[in-house]
Amino acid sequence: MDSSASAVSEGVKFDWKLSKSLQDLLTCPACGSFFADPVTEDSGNTFCRDCLPQKSQPLHIHTNWKMQNMVHVAKQLKPFLEEPPSILEGWCSKHQECLRFFCREDNEKICQVCRYSSLHQGHALSHLHDLDPKEEGDALDTEQSTSVC
Repeated sequence: MDSSASAVSEGVKFDWKLSKSLQDLLTCPACGSFFADPVTEDSGNTFCRDCLPQKSQPLHIHTNWKMQNMVHVAKQLKPFLEEPPSILEGWCSKHQECLRFFCREDNEKICQVCRYSSLHQGHALSHLHDLDPKEEGDALDTEQSTSVC
């Protein structure tokens, strides 16, 4: 197993929404980028020093070092927290579960959680491993016939 597949299998259960929320917390509301030299106003709002208008800057404004350190760590982790589609092709984007079944009615690969959802209730399902090569060729996105899970 290559290192990228290993990283995915270990981190696939990571909540991608948490990743997005963390990035949002570390993003300047004025410029939309990660904070650069973040400063926090008395009101509690944090901005990049350059994004804060000069006239509203108090004389004693200081860099928010905790925020700066968190941005530094987030920038290092960002490649691992993003969802690379080429690596996660065999994973359900809704549930971060391995795609194990094929729904014949919807012509799509689904995970264990999707299998029991109301969206696929009563549908004819097959294990991906049980599909013959012709059926597998007809399935959506069959580049990865053997899953990484």
